[in-house]
Formats: sequence, C-alpha cells, structure tokens
Amino acid sequence: MSATKDKWLKYRFLKNYKRLTRYVPRTKLMSESALWKMISKYRHVILKPVRGSRGRGIIQVSSMGGHTYALHYENVNMKIRGKENTYKFLQKKIGYTRYMIQRRIDRPTIGGCPFDMRVILQRKKTSRKWELTAKIAKVAGRGYVVSNNERSKGRLLPVKTAIRKSTIHHLSSTRLRWKMKRISLRAARRLSNLFPHHRIYGLDVGFDLKGHPWIIEANLYPSMSHFLKLKDRTMYRRIMAYKKQ
Repeated sequence: MSATKDKWLKYRFLKNYKRLTRYVPRTKLMSESALWKMISKYRHVILKPVRGSRGRGIIQVSSMGGHTYALHYENVNMKIRGKENTYKFLQKKIGYTRYMIQRRIDRPTIGGCPFDMRVILQRKKTSRKWELTAKIAKVAGRGYVVSNNERSKGRLLPVKTAIRKSTIHHLSSTRLRWKMKRISLRAARRLSNLFPHHRIYGLDVGFDLKGHPWIIEANLYPSMSHFLKLKDRTMYRRIMAYKKQ
C-alpha cells in the first residue's frame, strides 16, 4: 500500500512530533469500542476513509443524548436511536473500507457554513527550505460538513476575507494567519523526514472558535483546482513556477 495516501500513517507521524501534538486532532482507527469512546469524550466525531480524497465517504456522527445519534454525510441528515442500530448502519455504509475516527473541530462559520483553509507548501529541488506558496479559505456549501469545493458546492475566499466575515472576526487576522503559517511550515518539515524526496504538500488547516489552528489533514498530491478557480491566477502561477525550480 502506498504510504503517500495513508492518512493514518501521516496522522501518527505528525501527532507523535512534540512540536505538533497540540495542533493535530485526536484520531483513532475505526472500531466499535473506539467510536463510542471518542463520542463519549468529544460528542461529535468525523469518520473518514484512511485512503480517501476530495471529501469522499466522510460521515459526521454526533451524540444527541437519550441514546440518539445524528449522522451527517454529503447533504443528508438523519437520526438513529440506539448504539447497536447506529453502528450497524455505519458498518453497512462503510463496508470493508478502512476508516478512522477523528475528533471534530468546531470550525468558525461564515453565514452558518463552516470553513477551513487549504495551504500549499513547497520547496525547490536544490533546497531544504519550505515556503508557503498559496493559501485559500474553503467555505462548505449549505447543509454540508465537508468544505471540499466540488463535493459541497462551496465557495472560495481569500483567508483574510474569510476571517473578517466569520464568527472569529474579533480575533487578530494577522496573528491567526501567522499561527497558520508557522504550524504549516513545521508540518512540512516534519513530513519531509517521512517523504524525503517530496516537494509539495497541501494541508487542510482549520481554526477552532478560540482561533487555535488544527492540522486536519496532509495531502501529498494536492489538487490545484482551488487555485485555478480564482480570477486572480497569481497563486496558481507561483505554485507551478515552484514545481519547475
């Protein structure tokens, strides 16, 4: 199995690094006992395929109290009563796919829709120095949990604009962006120990309601579609220029 697509491997590698531990949400491999432990601790969890991409197969599970659980996948919302029924339904939905359970980060919202950021980090062939070459805020489409643009028909905004329009607009945008950049570069340097020849990463970084940044996911083959959709192609051109250097 290709290590580059294994989210569980990348998660453990980032989480086990002391300087990143507090920026990586708690995650476990899917099992019945792990699911109920995580739900009792965090109330809301996200289930995702270990080898998924583009937001496919993501399911949010929330405890509503009174032995009732809310499931949210794509733009479908449903409630199931009882642990046994809930787990049976999830098993049916997941099949034999390897899944993991991640603590859901309470993301800030814009007009009621959560958002997070896609951050591109690159290095030149001749250099060990990582640079943040592009960043964009991805706002989930109405009724969706995932912010993936194609999947949720969401929208893209400059990070500064997204912060200003969001429920964390009272926090310093300069400081938030600095924190995001610092942990993203730290993650790229850490990942280069695992993938020494790799020269580009796409990180999904989300703030929580207090402005603490979280690395939700690391992609080794990030899609450029976000940056192609922008009227201003500056970031897209910068990414492509870096690829050649």
